[in-house]
Amino acid sequence: MNAGNNTLTLTYRRARADDRDAVLHVLAFANFHHVPTPEMPELTLEKFYVAELGGQVVGCAGYKVLADGCGKTTLMAVDPTYRGLGIGQRLQELRMIEMRSLGCSVVITNADRPETIDWYKRKFGYREIGTLKKLHEFGHPAIDFWTTLEADIERWYRELYITAPDAR
Repeated sequence: MNAGNNTLTLTYRRARADDRDAVLHVLAFANFHHVPTPEMPELTLEKFYVAELGGQVVGCAGYKVLADGCGKTTLMAVDPTYRGLGIGQRLQELRMIEMRSLGCSVVITNADRPETIDWYKRKFGYREIGTLKKLHEFGHPAIDFWTTLEADIERWYRELYITAPDAR
């Protein structure tokens, strides 16, 4: 990426404790910054990836492993200035690969924006499995429920990384 005469490098890495304020800043773009709350009781930075451009956090995505061994995405947001560059897709890939490495074969995601729900289905093979009433305003303020989505991590991984592109 070019900013004037300077070339900026987009990198991805695990979040650190000192990224907390930057992560909350990016989450605010999606109205996900109200932490702790009943919707998101904690912000576990050890389970977050960040996208960094020129030393600035421009995207973030978290996950956790549930007691039943399923993966669960937590929060993801990208600064609107940098949307459309594949940052969200790469962050989602990183957390799905990590959950797979931790033994998860299924991942659950809650989303409220129709375009985000479609994106998860199209890019990662999610399917709708239900809805969940929001506990308070979080995410899109005009939508009072989450659409619960589920994806088969192994199937996604095989299709993306094992099946040859010309064999699809």
